[in-house]
Amino acid sequence: MKLFSNIQKLILVVSLVLISSNLFAQKKKEIRSANIRQKVEWRYLYENDKEIKYKEYETQYDKQGNTLMEKTFDEKGNIVSHYEYKYDSNGNEILKITYSPKGSVLEKVETRYTNGLKTEKKVYGPTGKLKSRKVFEYH
Repeated sequence: MKLFSNIQKLILVVSLVLISSNLFAQKKKEIRSANIRQKVEWRYLYENDKEIKYKEYETQYDKQGNTLMEKTFDEKGNIVSHYEYKYDSNGNEILKITYSPKGSVLEKVETRYTNGLKTEKKVYGPTGKLKSRKVFEYH
């Protein structure tokens, strides 16, 4: 017995996408209106009646509420992940750079837009060599 028809599955997926994009847009709006430039998340661990505090996550925002930089840290303060982003004048992400914990570039992703639509995505490796390319067509 089929639990959901294909149309019901499609409606569910579209609904989830719309809800999640609405939540993200609201977050950017709230960050912008509150003039937030940086967010830091602290983790508190409790062992043997002792409190251990460390910075777990840090992010920086531009004036439009776009994420410029994200870093995740371990308990010892070492960087676990590090990303930087750039945007065009319309707020579209045009560059994402992934860094290793030691600070070297692991990957660059360039995205191009035409008339507000994503048209191309290129992924470059650590040496700057093109690894993959995706082209988007709209009909």
